[in-house]
Amino acid sequence: MSAPFKVFHFQELDWLIYFPCEGNKGKYYGYSVLFKERKGDKPKPHDNIKLGAIMERLELDEHYPHTVGFFKSSCTDRVDEKPRYLEIRIVNNIDEFWFFLNALNL
Repeated sequence: MSAPFKVFHFQELDWLIYFPCEGNKGKYYGYSVLFKERKGDKPKPHDNIKLGAIMERLELDEHYPHTVGFFKSSCTDRVDEKPRYLEIRIVNNIDEFWFFLNALNL
């Protein structure tokens, strides 16, 4: 059984972006994803959001480069420990993140 989510962990921000393995088509900017911020006193619950809204956040834009780890997960609630990354990349801008998504055939 394959994992229902492809997950990107923006390590410095401790953000998790969960891409469902099915359902999204077209430009990445409009993809529906689950988003979780884990930093802070109380981690926020997952939000169903468009990827473009995450990519426009100042916290992301003002703090490049980002270390982004990719892994697959069957659950959105079990990523409290360090995930087993299938790939890690340093991204210096949004175009490099789009390139990362393309390389993984999302």
